[in-house]
Formats: sequence, C-alpha cells, structure tokens
Amino acid sequence: MAQVFQKAMEAAPASSSTEHLRKDLATKDSLAAVLTKSGRWDEAEAILREVLKARETLGQTIADEDMLMTMNNLGAVLNSQGRFSEAEILHRQVLEADEKSLGSEHTDTITSMNNLADVLTRQGKLDEAEPMQRQVVALSKQVRGPEHPETLSAMGNLGDILLRQKKYEEAETVSQAALELRRKVLREGHPEIASSLNNLAAVLSKRGKFDEAEALHREQYALAQTNLEKIGSMSGLARFLSSRGHYDEAETLLQDAVKMSTGELGPNHPTTRSAMSDLGDVLLRNGKYQGAEDVQRKILRAGVAVA
Repeated sequence: MAQVFQKAMEAAPASSSTEHLRKDLATKDSLAAVLTKSGRWDEAEAILREVLKARETLGQTIADEDMLMTMNNLGAVLNSQGRFSEAEILHRQVLEADEKSLGSEHTDTITSMNNLADVLTRQGKLDEAEPMQRQVVALSKQVRGPEHPETLSAMGNLGDILLRQKKYEEAETVSQAALELRRKVLREGHPEIASSLNNLAAVLSKRGKFDEAEALHREQYALAQTNLEKIGSMSGLARFLSSRGHYDEAETLLQDAVKMSTGELGPNHPTTRSAMSDLGDVLLRNGKYQGAEDVQRKILRAGVAVA
C-alpha cells in the first residue's frame, strides 16, 4: 500500500498554486500514515515534519483542520517510536483544538482523545487514561455505532488499561466483548483481532485460566504476518510460557523477538528493551546466570526506559 501512495505522491503535478500544494501535502500525510502502520517510522517522521513546515509556509495554524491532521499523524509516529513525552504534547494540543473548534462529539475529537489516552497508558499514567478511555468508548458507541472498528479499538484499549490496573474481572469482560465483535466485523487474520487475542490471553492468565490463555496466545502467534506483529506475539507467548515454567521454549521465542526487534526498531527502542528484559528474566529462571547478567548489562548500557 505504501508503494501506491508513493507513486501517487511522485505523480502529483508540480505547481506553485496553493490548491495543488494542499493536495500534495494531503497525499504526503496519507503516505506517512501508511508508513507508520508499516513500521517505517523514520521515513514517516521525515515526511510529516516536511509537511508541517510547508503548512506553516501556507499560513496554516493549529486552528486549521489539515494542520491538526498532520500533528496527529506525527504524534502517532512519535508514540510508535517510544517518544512518549513528545507525542503527549502534540496529542494534547490537537485534542484541545478539536474540542474548541469541533466539540466533544465529533469523530476527529474522539480520535484525538483516544490517541492521547493511548500515550498516557504507555507512560503508566493510568489514573488519567482510564476515565478518558471510558469517555472515548461511550462517545464512539454513540457517534459511530457499537460495532464500528474504531469503537472496537477503543474497547481494546480500555481492556488494556484495566489489565494494567489489575481490574481483571472487568478487563476480561471488556476484552472478551472486543474480541467477539472484532471476529464478527473484521476479516480473518486482521491485526486488530491479534491484538484482542493478546489482551484477552493476558487477562485470562492473570485469572488463572491458563489453558484458555495459552490457546489464544498460540492463535495470535499463528496469525502474525508482519515482523512487528510477530515480535508482539512471540513476546506475549514467551511471557506466558515462562510463567508456566516452560523456559526453553520461552527462551527460543525471546531470542527471536530480540533479534527481530533490534533489526526492525533498533536496540534502544522500548519494545526491544522490553523483549531483552523478558529474555534476561527467562535466562535467570532457567539457571543461565551468565547469560542473564549479559542481557541486563546490555539493557543498562542502552539507557532507555522499558515500555
């Protein structure tokens, strides 16, 4: 898909007219969004910063819808890169502007609120994230409908917050509902189904429903298509297996996850460091003390917080 947008961008007519420039910038915004989903974050960031400068040249401000779209897209890139503080600043600015110009029930505002809640969740700011995410779910059901993919995404995010808060019973209810609806609405193998599988499996594991949790983790692992999906599914399955004492399989999965994450995201990305931390824990549990020490020292040298 990224190639399609790339060709469209290159084919866009060079013109000094404001209208043509606006169209070019919109195409670049769309390309950056696809690159972000594909995990090509450095490329996406470079494009979006170029677009921001061009919009400023056009005299656009945060009051302009197009400027807000670009800022929102850049915030998503920074969030994916683990640059949470920068992402939070952008998403707060966008949400404030959306609420002021569009109102709280506009779909753009709901999306902005969801994005901010996600960044807060990743930083562990759960007391602020939870009520915000509940509001997102309620508004999305009201405005978009209870089975809209964005509503289901918001439900999945709420389930994740509840899991992090150890509200396991409600987390299971929300995560189960999100998975069932995603299976109904989305195509088989859709990445968001895999996300729901992971969330529900994590909750079931916390509640002692280990056989159900393992089945869901293995289903997610089997469905993974992109390297980013594989990293997440391998890490989730490995953590579960480690908790059940299956250290050898967990170690193999995490070795692969660390290698793949290092290649895709870099050694200092929070996802890579999280996989390394999990690997160090498994090695320790498995009695491989030197290996565990080596991994933990690598994490310390990286000097980046684990997500």
